[in-house]
Amino acid sequence: MSELATTIREALAALAAADPAVRRFGAAHHRYQLSPPVAEPPLALPDDLHAFVTTVGSGGAGPCYGWLPVERAARFLIDAPPGVTTWRLALPLAHLGCGYAAILPLDGEARGEVWLDARTLRLATPIHGSFTAFYLQWIDCLARGRWPDGFVPPGACPLAAALGGFLGMWESRLGLGPGELAGDALREALSQLGAGAIAIAGEPPLFASGDRVDPCIVCARLVENLVADGLCPDVVAPGVPPLVVRS
Repeated sequence: MSELATTIREALAALAAADPAVRRFGAAHHRYQLSPPVAEPPLALPDDLHAFVTTVGSGGAGPCYGWLPVERAARFLIDAPPGVTTWRLALPLAHLGCGYAAILPLDGEARGEVWLDARTLRLATPIHGSFTAFYLQWIDCLARGRWPDGFVPPGACPLAAALGGFLGMWESRLGLGPGELAGDALREALSQLGAGAIAIAGEPPLFASGDRVDPCIVCARLVENLVADGLCPDVVAPGVPPLVVRS
C-alpha cells in the first residue's frame, strides 16, 4: 500500500471514530468507507487520479455526499455546459448537493482539474487543480472541525429563495418591512415548516428532471443557522442518489 493510501485510510478511520453517529455533512451517505482500488480504471485518467484509484480507493468516502464510484461514473461522462471551451468531456466525481456536481475534465486545457458544474445556476468554474488536492482539502476541513467549501454563492440556491419568499409572506401579513421579522414572530413562522416541507428538485447531468435531491453545504448551513429560531432541522425532504449510483 502506498504512503498516500496509508495516510488517507488512517485519516478516514480517525474521522469515523470522532463521528460515530455520522452527523457530519454527507457522512451518512458514505460512512467514511472507501470502495476497494481497481487494478485498471475503465478509462484514461489523469496521473494523480489513476494512482488514487489503483492504490487508495475507487469511490465511497469523499467530499460532500461521497465520491462516486469510478467504474460507474465512467459510463456517465458529462458534456461541457454552454460557454465552456477548455474541455469537452468530464468524469462526475461527487454530488455537492442541490443537484450540483464536482467533475473532472478528461480533455483539453482543463484536463485533471476539478470543476464545479452548477449549470442550473449558469455556473461552471474550476475549484481545484487536481483530484488529490480536492480530496485532501476535504479531509483537512473535517479534521479541523470546519465546514468544507460550499462552492456556490450564498443565496443563489432555490432553497434560499423559497425560504425568503415564505418569510416575506409572513412579513407582509404582519405589516413588516423586508428583514424585520424577528423574535417570536420569526419562530412562529418557521415552526410552520415541518419535516420534509421543502423539496429540492434535481436536474441533469447527475439526476433526472424532478428527482428530489439533498441540500448543498450552503443550504445545509442556512438551515442549521435557523434551527435555533424554530426551523425544523429536517425541513428538507430527503433526496435520491445520483443516477450514477442508481444505475
